[in-house]
Amino acid sequence: MSFNFSAASIFLFCSSAFCGWLAAYALMQRRSAFSRNFVALMLFSALYALGYGLELASPDLALIKAALRLQYAGIPFLPLAWVGLAWSYLDSRGLPRVWWRTLLALSTLIFLIHQSNDLHHLYYAELAFSRHGDLSITHTSKGPAYWLTIAYLNIGFGAGVLLFFRAWRQSKAIYHHQARCLLIGSSFPWLCHLAYQFGLSPGQIDLGPFGLAASGLLFAIASFRHGILDVLPMARDMVFDGIAEGVIVIDDQGRVVDFNRAANGFFPELGHHSIGLTRNELEDASPLSRILATPGPFECPLTFDGQTRHLEIRRYRMRDRGGRAVGNALLIEDITEKKALIEQLHQTAATDELTGVFNRRHLMALSQRAVQLAQRHQSRLSVIIVDIDHFKAVNDIQGHLAGDAQLKKIASLFRARLRATDILGRYGGDEFIITLAETDAQQAQELAHKLNQSCREECGTTLSLGVAELQAPMLDFNALLGKADEALYRAKASGRNQVAIHVPATSVELDP
Repeated sequence: MSFNFSAASIFLFCSSAFCGWLAAYALMQRRSAFSRNFVALMLFSALYALGYGLELASPDLALIKAALRLQYAGIPFLPLAWVGLAWSYLDSRGLPRVWWRTLLALSTLIFLIHQSNDLHHLYYAELAFSRHGDLSITHTSKGPAYWLTIAYLNIGFGAGVLLFFRAWRQSKAIYHHQARCLLIGSSFPWLCHLAYQFGLSPGQIDLGPFGLAASGLLFAIASFRHGILDVLPMARDMVFDGIAEGVIVIDDQGRVVDFNRAANGFFPELGHHSIGLTRNELEDASPLSRILATPGPFECPLTFDGQTRHLEIRRYRMRDRGGRAVGNALLIEDITEKKALIEQLHQTAATDELTGVFNRRHLMALSQRAVQLAQRHQSRLSVIIVDIDHFKAVNDIQGHLAGDAQLKKIASLFRARLRATDILGRYGGDEFIITLAETDAQQAQELAHKLNQSCREECGTTLSLGVAELQAPMLDFNALLGKADEALYRAKASGRNQVAIHVPATSVELDP
């Protein structure tokens, strides 16, 4: 006897081919947990549809049994693929390994029981068929394994629908149509399965593969129109949740509609309960509430585990594919290390490598700024220029390493005796400059004597020092430095180891 092909059988064969084509198409797209589960679901659906199409067209019981074995190469594994697909839509990592192994073991057990039914009859106690027009309808006496499979299918389909419903409720505007399409597509097989189990299907035909065919069609629409295979796994999970920067998405009403793992790390108060809340509904004391209310780019210091971290917050306007504004995305970047590196670079660029005090360029810039402030506020300012006596002899006799060690020791001594507001820098060679804000010539002279005395006692060498105070005719720091340099020249010419102070119209030398 030959097969009796009907419209229903031909539809199922076409459906099987369509599901197989979708599986092949998905294989060529970006690999992800979602696409792998999609491929599996379409392959199992193709086997189910092909087997049931052959069952409806089979002329005898032996061929019906063969067709059932083909169907059950796919049916037991549908819940595994279905739940895995829905789960991976929400989490790009896919099903947790323990759940995947459990479902795979249960699916495999049902498959083996069905394939060996002739040995134990746990699935079908009896099997017969009858012809209804051009269709072969199978009648069975169902065993316990059959009801286990029915429960497993209902739980799997129901869990998938619930997960897709959750994804639809939580999806932001740009993915709303995609999630809705998946939710509707996931509902068809379950509804068709329930209709068949409750005897509501016409002519006792199993509606399950027809429901899966409808799902395949909706999934195809989701794939081609909404980019489910290449947009979602890449953009929503692999990128959105995978990037180091935090992202918080808010709609035009200021409600939190999405956030990634990094944002949750920066703000532990973020959670599923935060979805749909406005900044006014968040805790007033929370930094997150203030961040959501601040419009422009800004920096925000936060304390994590007792350490202060610096976050940079930038806001971007989000639009859907039609160009319609749908909200704002806040990009949150931890710039603590970047700020520390920039500060280190600035410090390196401003510091004399040998002594650790300011280098000449930065010294002159800071001192010029101090002069401008003193002139603006009409306050006192003095400068001391220091020359180490007989330093050339140290280099010539003891070597440059000894000279470097002496420079370091003297610079350290100066730093220990100066105020935090004083500006100390190496002018060149063995010369140092000290700029003293809020200090007159007399105070600078006293400090110069103390520095010379400390240097004699602790470093075993003497200093020649020139002091000058900022006066009205002096327009910039270079002019003031010139007057201090004249005083230094007189101190050195008078035998060194002493302080000379410059006063208007003359320079007076003082005893050390």
